[in-house]
This record gives sequence, C-alpha cells and structure tokens, in this order.
Amino acid sequence: MPDLLHKELTGKILRAYYDVYNGTGRIYPERFYDRAMIYELGKDKLRCLYQPEWTITYKDKIVGKQILDILVAGDVVIEDKVLPSLTKLNKAQILSYLKVTDKQIGLLLNFGSEKPEFERMYFARREVSVSKGQIERAANDETAKKLIEPQLVYDIVGGLFEVHTSLGVGFVHRIYANACHYELKLRGLTVKPQKAIQIFYHGISLGELHLAHLRVGDIAVFPVAIQNISDLGLENIRVWLREENIPIAVIANFHDVSLNPFFLKANP
Repeated sequence: MPDLLHKELTGKILRAYYDVYNGTGRIYPERFYDRAMIYELGKDKLRCLYQPEWTITYKDKIVGKQILDILVAGDVVIEDKVLPSLTKLNKAQILSYLKVTDKQIGLLLNFGSEKPEFERMYFARREVSVSKGQIERAANDETAKKLIEPQLVYDIVGGLFEVHTSLGVGFVHRIYANACHYELKLRGLTVKPQKAIQIFYHGISLGELHLAHLRVGDIAVFPVAIQNISDLGLENIRVWLREENIPIAVIANFHDVSLNPFFLKANP
C-alpha cells in the first residue's frame, strides 16, 4: 500500500522532527531547522543531502534548476516550513517536487505551528490532462477578443494551462517562463523572449526590471510566480505596454494552486 512505502525511514524522520520541534523555538529561519534535522538524522546514520539542486525538465527540455530542502537516503524529500499552519499550497508544492525528482514520498514539516504539524505526501505518476472548459473560460475575454485573434488567445492560454498542469506549483518564475516559451513554440507560435520592462514613476524611467516575459505576436505574456499579483505593479505594466506599443498583455501567476490568467489592456 502507498502509505506503507518507506515506513521505517519516515518513522525515523518524524522522530527526528519531534526532537527538533521540542528543542527549538518557533521563529527561526528555515535553514536552522534544516541543520537541526540533518544533525538528528545523522545520529541514525541516515544519508542526507542538504539543499540538493535538481534539474527541472518540461517535455524533455531543461527549463531550470530547483533547490530542495533535504533528501534523505535518496528516497524521501523533506520540505521544512515555519508557518502558523500548513496550507493547500504547501502540499501542492511538495507534490511538485516529488514529481520532478521522481520520488514517491515527501514529508512536509512545520516548525512554526503551536503544536507539531506535518503531512506525509505520496505521489503516483499519472497522466493529467488540461480541462478544455478552463481554457475556454480564460480565453473568452471580451477585451482580448476585440484586439487579438481569438485563435491566438486560445493557443496562448492553452499553453499556460498545460505548463501549470505539468509542472505544478513551487518553482521560481524563470522556470515557468522557460517552460511557457517551449510550450508555445511547440504549438507553432512565434515566441520572442523579452529581457526586461521599464519601471516608470511619474513618467520618468527608473530603470529596467527583468521578468523573463515573452512576446507572442501583439501579446506580451508574463508567466510569474509571486504571492500577491498586485506586487507586480500592474499599472506600471500598463504604462510599459503603451510605451512599447503593445495593445495587451496576459498575466499568469504560477504561484497559485489554480491558474487564473487575465488580460491587461494598454489603454484602460
């Protein structure tokens, strides 16, 4: 049964977790708990890799690298958190890490909660398809349809959903940008990676910000991975669109468990 896989190993890891949880405070940076866990696991002579770097591939193309917290005995991925409580996003994140590392068992350990809190996650590789309804709802944007060819909008939105479904959440935005670039090219679109956007303040350019965005025809595509989409500075993107004579942008936040791409028009 899946829940018995690596049972002895995960039992040792959880005993180490309780020891570290009871022997530390609740507000330290994650790396402190990582080091304490490695110390405890070392007492059991368990081989630990601290912050191993993993190559991330999307449809057989390398799109970046991701650093994990701890890999134990080559089999169990540990993700340490310091939060009031674990969230659905945290669970989705470690499932993404299991997917790209081709491991089946992960332990999500929280050191910031009032009581010990952990999740034992199991990953079974299976074929996941994108919902056609999701694509149609996102692509059926009246503003976009007035300015851009409907088929182009559909292809771009469909590509964004394909990347989100395949990779999951938890990676840096550049990995998603590289994967989106590749996916949109696979769909026969002409895609040009863009280096940066200008940041404006009262009409004055303050310099460039690198966002790893894309240009597909008359659409700027922003695959981002941030907690709060408003932090991106949507009004500044609107100003930049006008400066570059780009009528519209599609913004997709891959930080969220559910992808909800939306269109931003240069002229409100």
